[in-house]
Amino acid sequence: MIKNQSEINTLIGKNLSRLRKEKGLSLQKVGDFIEVTNQQVSLFEKDKNRISAAQLYLLAQCMNVDISEFFRAFD
Repeated sequence: MIKNQSEINTLIGKNLSRLRKEKGLSLQKVGDFIEVTNQQVSLFEKDKNRISAAQLYLLAQCMNVDISEFFRAFD
């Protein structure tokens, strides 16, 4: 069970990386969609920077997934 904000942010970053790879999207393509650099997307995935709610919404659209996919816990 997730206990704090830090764990949620880490989970979102891991799921962003997983979904991006599953969809065959480059860091650049994802960055272009949410208007950030590919380096920024990499920082999101590595939990070095936080994703805004608006960016998360756009990422879900870009990847054609429900936003809840970013909060799915790994087994």
